[in-house]
This record gives sequence, structure tokens and C-alpha cells, in this order.
Amino acid sequence: MTRRENMLRAARRQEHQWITLDFGMSPKALAAFHAMTGPEVNHCEYFNFDGQWLGAKASNQAVPDWKKLYFPEGSIPDNAVIDPEWGYAEAYLEETDDASIFPPLRNISTEREVDEYPWPDVGMAYRYEGLAGKVNEFQEAGYPVFVSGSDFFESIWHLRGFDTLMLDMAEGSAVAKHLFMRMSEIQIRRAEQAARTGADILQTGSDVATQRGLLMSPAMWREYIFPMMRDCIAAAKRIKPDILVLYHSCGNVTDLIDGLIEAGVDILDPCQPEAMDIFELKRRYGKVLSFHGGIGVQSVLPFGDTQEVRDMVRKTIDIMAEGGGYLCGASHTIRHEIPMENLLAFVETVREYGEPPEN
Repeated sequence: MTRRENMLRAARRQEHQWITLDFGMSPKALAAFHAMTGPEVNHCEYFNFDGQWLGAKASNQAVPDWKKLYFPEGSIPDNAVIDPEWGYAEAYLEETDDASIFPPLRNISTEREVDEYPWPDVGMAYRYEGLAGKVNEFQEAGYPVFVSGSDFFESIWHLRGFDTLMLDMAEGSAVAKHLFMRMSEIQIRRAEQAARTGADILQTGSDVATQRGLLMSPAMWREYIFPMMRDCIAAAKRIKPDILVLYHSCGNVTDLIDGLIEAGVDILDPCQPEAMDIFELKRRYGKVLSFHGGIGVQSVLPFGDTQEVRDMVRKTIDIMAEGGGYLCGASHTIRHEIPMENLLAFVETVREYGEPPEN
């Protein structure tokens, strides 16, 4: 069985031969990893991940003068970097290994200003030229391929500001509705282009929850976000009916799972065990939904010893992988607080359940 066959069987809740594995790493965690391995080592190759991840090309459209348009002198920190495509500014915070976002559309008040924003060409066909060939090349080599697809919430609040957008949505403002309409047009095109590549798994999502519960009511989620999600997934599956859709949201999304399934989601990510009872979710939804992630990064991985890590990983796999439907990974980015010995124990324990073939 190839890596591709194995992962797709697992994702479709069928019998498979080994447990798949992947995870991301923060800049500080990568620095610690490279201190151990050397600076040129790719962590995906080092840990023998099962899949390949691809995305669209960079834009060739002219970069707007974002500062002139939206950021008056002194309105963003000196270390802020403006995203050339979307126009939001991002200031990295070394002490937290995270970043602050400064939105370009925080001060607009009309639908006309939404239309005047220089919308990026993320769904244009030229951005995906040659990607189908790369997808096919990896698939022929036995790898499953993930292609990044639609975003349903974060890209909007990056433009408007989180607090401002939430107030807009609560008030039912015309600006919010128009923002979601314009974003939906773009994200549907992205989903269609990603599906045309022949990719196996379409990566979608947006964080819509805290660890205690949703950022908004289920009714508000269904009014604003569900239609875009449903339409994007339907557009992708019209082009490639067997494409699997992975949806990412951190936090406790338990109250949305029926809606996610209704929208066409096949795989839920990242399944934070500190936020949700993932074993109960497996029991309730394991016949219709698969799960990716599940290895918590806030409890045992950073604070346990290697034996506690091994015990936790084994328990998670034994429950979540029963009957298929589980792709193993960290429940969020691996951060620098996690000791390298614990990360290695995590990987070694997953591989006790079988090794991928050499390619």
C-alpha cells in the first residue's frame, strides 16, 4: 500500500496499514529543531511525514500602496510588515512567538469602500498554472496531496479587525454582509481552482472558537459563515467529486459539527483535546466524520515526561483510529515550549503503529 492509498483509506474510515503523521512548527520551535539537526534539515522529511502540501503561486498583480491607502503615519508599529496581497499589517511578537494584526478596513463605513478595496486575485487560474502537474507527480510517487483552499472567516477579520467585524455581524451591518459576499466570490474561485489540480485533500477553515466555546452564536455562524463554506465545498466537489475537505478551526467547535458535516466537511482539524472531548466526538460522529490532529500541545507534550507523552499518544491512537477515520498530528503548531525529547517520543510512538514505505 502506498502512502496515498493508506492516508485516503484512513480518511475515508476504511482499513489501513499504519497511522499517518504530520504537524507544523513555530519559528522558535524550528530554531530548536535546527539546533539539534542542522539548519538545512527539513522537518517534514526528517520526521517522514506521509503527505505533500502545495499552494498557489504568488500574485503578479501590482502591489497597492497600502500605507498611503490605509495606514497613516504612526498607525502601525515600526516592525510591522504589510502583507503585499491582502494589505493587513503584521507585527511579530518574539516574546509570545506570535503576531498582532493591523487591519486596513477598520475605519470604512460603506459598501462602496468595500468595493474600492484592492481585492487580490487569489482565485485566478494563472495562480494555479503547473500545479496539476506537481500534484500528479507526487501522486505517481505514492504521496497524497493537500492543496490549500478556502478561508471562511480569518481573512475577513484580518481586513476589518476582529472586534469591529464581530460588532458588524452582531448589528447585521451592510458592510459586514457586503464583505462576506465579496469574500465568498473569491473563496469559491479558490476552491474551484484547487479542485482542478486533482489534489486529494482540500485544506479549508478559519478559527471560530475559543477553548471554552464558539466566538459567535451558532445562529450567527449559520447566517454569515455557513453559506460561504457550503458553497465553496460544493464548488470543489462539482469539479472533483472525490476530493476530501479538511476543515480547520482551533478551539471547541462541538456545537458546529452537525453544521460542518452538512456543509460537506470530511475531516475535522485540529481536534484540541484540552478544548473538546475528542473521544466523545469519535463515538458520536466517527462513522461520518474523520479527525486530524488530536495530540494536545498544551498539556502533556510541553509539561509531561517522555513516558507520559508515549502513554497519551497511544491512548489517543487506540481510540481515535479504531475503524479508521484518524490522521495523527499535533492539535496546533509545535511551539518552543515543547522539549525536543517529548516531540521525538511523540513521533516514535506513532511509528510503533507501522512505518510508511520507502519511496
